Amino acid sequence: MKLTQYKKVIGLVLAAAFASAVTVGTATASPHDGEKSKKGHHFKMIDTNGDGKISNEEHAIAAAKRFSKMDMNGDGFVSKKEMRKHHKKMKEKHKKSCNKS
Repeated sequence: MKLTQYKKVIGLVLAAAFASAVTVGTATASPHDGEKSKKGHHFKMIDTNGDGKISNEEHAIAAAKRFSKMDMNGDGFVSKKEMRKHHKKMKEKHKKSCNKS
């Protein structure tokens, strides 16, 4: 695979990973997660300079972090199995945090 194709694939995977993370967070939100202290938590995590906006660079950094968490074997790729395991882990983490309240 050519370097430009590899970069495109990585970009698409990162974008998909970020989108799935945002979707999972939104789709699994429950009514008791609406506390003011938790509102905008994901946004604030990505907005590292705190200017109230997410830049392309901030987005890319967040997506790269998410990708590295999903790439459990560190081979530079995320398999379907790795993605499913990661989503299951995040869902379980969410359930635990919901049960604490």
